[in-house]
Amino acid sequence: MSPWALQVWLGFALCIIGIGMHRTGPAFSRHRFGAPVALLGLALMLVHTHEPPEPEAGLVLSMIDSLWVAPAVFGFALVLMGAPLYWKARPATLLAGWLLIAVAWYVAYLSIAGTSLTDFLPALTALPGAALALAVFALCVRTAERMVPPESETEPLTEREQRYVESVLKRHLGGDSDES
Repeated sequence: MSPWALQVWLGFALCIIGIGMHRTGPAFSRHRFGAPVALLGLALMLVHTHEPPEPEAGLVLSMIDSLWVAPAVFGFALVLMGAPLYWKARPATLLAGWLLIAVAWYVAYLSIAGTSLTDFLPALTALPGAALALAVFALCVRTAERMVPPESETEPLTEREQRYVESVLKRHLGGDSDES
């Protein structure tokens, strides 16, 4: 195995390790070294001075052809951040996200089909069908959410349940039993 093939596979392993490291920890406190390790692995895979041998060269070429994934991921993240939450929307973030997703679609069509803009426009005829499918899906979700009756308020904790929860929290958080 050549050193360049080893570099590609080492980069691939570092990407997987970095993603795994990033997924550890609570949702709002991810491992701080996960993303840099994954990016280092990606750089090792894509940046090389010599052409890697055949199986690894195919992997690198398919990754380069899939660079449209980057604007798609950033676009999805922006759309999720800009989506209305508690009736507060962020239209600029939402618009930027949808623009990035549109760019990703265009780049994907260019890389997958090797089409030009004139060939891309007739391919847009598939969008009404995709939009209809998404609209039906959204309508089904909305209908299902409206059909579920709202739950009533839960009963407050009893004194015994309060003492139990308090003892569990003190044990796990290291609270002093004298503080109240």
